Amino acid sequence: MKKLITFIMACAAFAAHAQTDSTTAGIQQAVSTYPLLFPVSSHEELNKDLMQLQYGKVDAAVKKLVQANKRKRQSTAGYDEILSICRKGESGLRGVDRVVIVDSVVVSKQDFLKAYPLSADLGTLTLSEQGDVVQYQTQLNGMVLCPEGTDSTTLQIVRHYIENHRLTEGESIEGLGIEGDINYPFLMPDGQTFYFAARTDDGFGNYDLYATRYDSDSKRFYQAENMGFPYNSYANDYMLVIDETARLGWFASDRYQPQGKVCIYTFIPNESRQTIDYETADIDQLRAAASLQSIMAITLTDEEKQAKAEALQRIKQLAATTSATHHHDFVFVLNDAKTCYTLDDFTSAEAKKICKEWIQKTKNLNALSEQLQQTRDTSPEARQQILNLEGRVMELKKETHQLEKRIRNLELAQ
Repeated sequence: MKKLITFIMACAAFAAHAQTDSTTAGIQQAVSTYPLLFPVSSHEELNKDLMQLQYGKVDAAVKKLVQANKRKRQSTAGYDEILSICRKGESGLRGVDRVVIVDSVVVSKQDFLKAYPLSADLGTLTLSEQGDVVQYQTQLNGMVLCPEGTDSTTLQIVRHYIENHRLTEGESIEGLGIEGDINYPFLMPDGQTFYFAARTDDGFGNYDLYATRYDSDSKRFYQAENMGFPYNSYANDYMLVIDETARLGWFASDRYQPQGKVCIYTFIPNESRQTIDYETADIDQLRAAASLQSIMAITLTDEEKQAKAEALQRIKQLAATTSATHHHDFVFVLNDAKTCYTLDDFTSAEAKKICKEWIQKTKNLNALSEQLQQTRDTSPEARQQILNLEGRVMELKKETHQLEKRIRNLELAQ
């Protein structure tokens, strides 16, 4: 009997409040509620300083803006949120994990999971057709972690069982203690250590990485904890995976990246958190280690340099192994027992034929969805263009969904 855990997320609307002052409008739109939009301010210099963890500089600049707006009798709404981010950041600098970053690679966000060289024992990561939800399926215990839906604000964890090839009615599991947009799950092979990303009011901003453990006695997760620096930043940080056998870990971040790109950082996981001493550390070195703006700027000990060199060799070995055992042209989930990764995985000739059409429409949908999001971010006043794009996206979603149903019916009828 296989166990499955399904994450069911309820949808919520994001309400942005327009302001007459252009500076305040840029801030207020971002901070009115989660998910936090990027950037938080219309001031490029403020955004840059936030990313580089220059919280004292940001704090002083924002207080001047507040005073200027008060003199002009203009709204100061939104500035408190920036000051709150600064306070959280200053606190976070006192608990930076000294982790060795081995490598980093910038890839397309649509294909970012291809940069994770997962061994067969770790399971499978699958990105949704829309490119915004990740499903993780383990190989060792048959569990599936799958956020369902987008723009969610709550998370319900439900345990299912397979009986006679059917899922039983879900049984709720309590825990996490997080309310926000939760996604990008990864469960360690021990079945207890759980990593995920969430956008909440309590984070540094945008997606943050969290960690927790499952208590089998009480059958619930402990209160999840924000992983802090350098894993998190003011940008989106997500999809943390650890391979204990290879002694390697990965996480994704769009910090310092242009639209549509994401950086995958490879690091050496610590057995326990090794906090950098805030009182004795050089502040520039501390910020470098916490922000990951430049990996080369992070000072390493001789022991860490040796560990990094050995890790680079393990990366090469792992890449060679995974490339020899995995060839994924796409991911098409037929049911809980079978997933197709290439056209040759299909037994139905008709299903294989229709799958080619599905692949092309999925690519078109992803490209159109990215164009829609970019238009929303850069030209929110272009209402008619946005409405036209939304209509085309909805139409393509419907077409791809219909193709998926046809493919499944044809293949499962074999």
